[in-house]
Amino acid sequence: GVEKRLKYWLTQDLGGRKAKIFFDKESIEPGSIWPKRLQEGLKKSRCMVGIWSPEYFRSKWCVSEWRTFQERERILGFNSGGLIIPLRFHDGQWFPHDAQQYQTFDISKYASLLPSFWETTKAYELDQRIGDFSAKLAIKIRNAPEFSSDWPILESEPVPVPTTPLKRF
Repeated sequence: GVEKRLKYWLTQDLGGRKAKIFFDKESIEPGSIWPKRLQEGLKKSRCMVGIWSPEYFRSKWCVSEWRTFQERERILGFNSGGLIIPLRFHDGQWFPHDAQQYQTFDISKYASLLPSFWETTKAYELDQRIGDFSAKLAIKIRNAPEFSSDWPILESEPVPVPTTPLKRF
């Protein structure tokens, strides 16, 4: 999927240095205390790539990673961003207001849950887009500060599902 392709391209864009990417589903071993492991992953990460969709903001741990990196940007004086690099997997209409302020890298037209997607021309286009994204991400990683054991972790609540009146059909 997207993760495998990003890791490949990012390794190339970092000059062949193997990209270390913390993916919650791949980086946490069975039997690990996952909240603790997520916190360690956040502390050691130099940048945050969120695959933003409305569901992303309904997850306590996704919102926590986002708020943690917002706080890190604030501490560092990165007033115009720099550590959060979102991939937009949906149109963004239902993202929280402050998330809508971020420039995202749009991959929404490649959103597909079908396994056969990876056999299509669109999959090739997505791979090229991920390569473009990786080049930009590599610059952000090179400019990000080194690890600090003092980085705070902000546990945050998920953003509530918006309530909008729905018309009956």
